[in-house]
Amino acid sequence: MRMVLYLGVVLVSLVSMLTGMGTTATKAVTNGIGAAQAEAVLPSNGGPKRIVSDAAFIRGGGLWVKRAGQEQQLAPGGTGAAAARYPRWSSDGKWLAYTRGAMSSNQQLRVIERSKGVELQVAQQVDRFAWSPDKNRLAYLRQGILFVVDAASPDKPAEIAREMSNFAWLPDGSGLLASTQSKLLDGESNWTRVRLLQIPISAAGSAGPAVTLYTLPEQSDAFFAVGTSTFKWSANGRWIAFLATPTASLSADGNTLCVLSADGKVFRKVDEMVNHEQWIQWSPEGESLAYIGGVGREATTNKQLRVLAKPDAGQPTVYTPQGKAAGDFTWNGANSIIVSQAAEQAFSSDPKKRPRPSLVVVDLTSGKQLPLTTPTGGYGEYDPILLPGKQLSWIRYDGQQANVWLADKAGQPGAIWINSIDPGDNYYEQWGWDAVLDYAKR
Repeated sequence: MRMVLYLGVVLVSLVSMLTGMGTTATKAVTNGIGAAQAEAVLPSNGGPKRIVSDAAFIRGGGLWVKRAGQEQQLAPGGTGAAAARYPRWSSDGKWLAYTRGAMSSNQQLRVIERSKGVELQVAQQVDRFAWSPDKNRLAYLRQGILFVVDAASPDKPAEIAREMSNFAWLPDGSGLLASTQSKLLDGESNWTRVRLLQIPISAAGSAGPAVTLYTLPEQSDAFFAVGTSTFKWSANGRWIAFLATPTASLSADGNTLCVLSADGKVFRKVDEMVNHEQWIQWSPEGESLAYIGGVGREATTNKQLRVLAKPDAGQPTVYTPQGKAAGDFTWNGANSIIVSQAAEQAFSSDPKKRPRPSLVVVDLTSGKQLPLTTPTGGYGEYDPILLPGKQLSWIRYDGQQANVWLADKAGQPGAIWINSIDPGDNYYEQWGWDAVLDYAKR
């Protein structure tokens, strides 16, 4: 695989926000890529000195993995409905789950044991799925019915609950937190309230009695929800963040970001934002919540990085300057965030006229921003991910080709690590690169 070295060198003094650990200021080398990509070529062992995470990715509609610098195709490629999407590692890295088929009609959930390479079909018409954090079993939602299945026995699913809208595994894997589907009471405008249920799951995969953790507020001029997003726990386990979602046409432009204490006693409506689950992230320490706030489906305008320091007190702080629009981001320690940011402008129907973002690092204490990358030639920087060992991954994309870049640390030189992955999901420039890339947790 060809790997490239940064040319167009820009020296930027980056203070302690690069590590998020309060260390001495360092120097960053950033780069741009010309239209002809006329960079100096590194040997195959160039770029980051160490690779700490296995990657699963989609190329040509096929499922691929990369480990220790070696690529391997695990499942054949395809186009359209035959393409693989949404690769997800099991918690121990021995299994991969992924989908084939159109999400709106017949999305098939499949698993593959990495060591054997045998592809098994789990279910069809699957809306979403998630691995348990402690076992090789999957929960998945199919037409409102929630199932749990062992990866080694995909033909023996256990039905857990009906009329569900979304779910997440509890952090210890002992059960699920699921939200019910709201129903029209009179056939016109009055809806039932959404309940959040804790459902214990036995070691054998069967469900115990569900307990209502919380019931969302009833419909009003200030609140309307017929379902939820998935659920995300703070690092200390005390808080849960999620979106309360209205009907589909309304959800495209605005949803209510909520926080709930893990015991169900404290509930708070935080803000309004689009239905993009990757744009909600807890700090790796404590209980600060970062998200991309702002209504309107167009990601090129009215999108700001906001941080709520304490879930039960205070108001969010906005960290995006006027004239800029924020997008994908990752925490860089407890006190800084790396965010994909572009010039704010009205959405254009011509993709070539839409702004391409670059990466900046934001110091949450001072509010200052400094650039990490300066792409040129029509390229943009998306999906920053801080990996174990502080390695920084991101995607560089020009509308035609997407490459995964990797640096040993934020602010240090990076290089192409994976060439030519398929484009992620795109909705009005809200990119979902998790559709084509996932890193193993260990």
